Amino acid sequence: MFPAAPAGRLGDDTCQAVSWENMIRRSVELISHWMASGVRPGQYTLSELYETARAVAGSGLAAEDAFRVCSATARALWGVLLRSVPAEDWGCLPPHMDVLWAYLDIASRTIKRAFDDHRELLSSSDNYRAGTLFGRICDRSPATIEDHDRADRLGFRFAEFYSPFVVAIVGGSAASHSYLAARLRATGALAYAEGRRVAGLTGPDFDWRTILDGHSVSLATYPPTRQDSLAEAVSELHDLVTLAARSGHQGRIHPEDFLAEMFLTNSPRLAERILERVFGRLEDQDDSGVLSATLTCLAANGFDRAATASALPVHRNTLLYRINRIEKLSGIDLDRHTHRELVRLAAIWKDGRISQFG
Repeated sequence: MFPAAPAGRLGDDTCQAVSWENMIRRSVELISHWMASGVRPGQYTLSELYETARAVAGSGLAAEDAFRVCSATARALWGVLLRSVPAEDWGCLPPHMDVLWAYLDIASRTIKRAFDDHRELLSSSDNYRAGTLFGRICDRSPATIEDHDRADRLGFRFAEFYSPFVVAIVGGSAASHSYLAARLRATGALAYAEGRRVAGLTGPDFDWRTILDGHSVSLATYPPTRQDSLAEAVSELHDLVTLAARSGHQGRIHPEDFLAEMFLTNSPRLAERILERVFGRLEDQDDSGVLSATLTCLAANGFDRAATASALPVHRNTLLYRINRIEKLSGIDLDRHTHRELVRLAAIWKDGRISQFG
């Protein structure tokens, strides 16, 4: 929607997964109640479906995907119904089929309205101006007359250095992020909301405390940065906020909080080689996954064997047996510092891939 606005390298699926679950749950509840009672859903029930669809839109998913989830849920329920009713009684099922068709009609109209409303929210004139100007500045485009007009309308001033930021309200809706972006613009920041994040630029002395009081947020900022480095800086800030969401970290986020994760994100080929070096042989020769899980737990507990045995939980002798097997199969010596660091990096990358791809 906004030209050349930089995004992070990491996929942020945290909100998307929750949105899918809510859409499926809401669909199951609506269809099941309708089938059981024979009463069409009322306005309150439809408003819940609408709000769920708005959340799906705010998580960055497409309307087609949302309707596909509703359709798949309806088909799954129909399959359950067929399996639970003897074949000789299938003649009583057509009314239930009518409910499914009617639900899909309602769902398609509700999803369309929710996505249209969300698009209108994002395309509010000031938010659109801010997103367009932000994208052009990060893209190092020369300022045009139109850019100066946008800046004047927003009360933003061009400068040699900018402090980029990305902020997310923990558990916040798309609407709450739009309101936060509007508040930031009112203080002279260049801020735009797209979904469940706000990104933009401030001056070097911007006071975040007055803006964020009362909110649980993840905020990542960089010190004053030249225009030719802004795109890369904003991309890294997006990744920092994504990593913070995965780890449950809130408040002010600093790059040093996730140095290893950022290193791996910026070097995915090297990260894959480290992952293969540490876990490749274990996963090839241990179908149960017990040894890989044990090695991951060791890394998470700083290679403290007592803490790892308690966390798994297993007897200490069992853990020692597994460690011997791990070292024999992988060729890794867990008493060597360099090998421990490889394991730690591989575990971080493996955990990040699981979080990203489910």
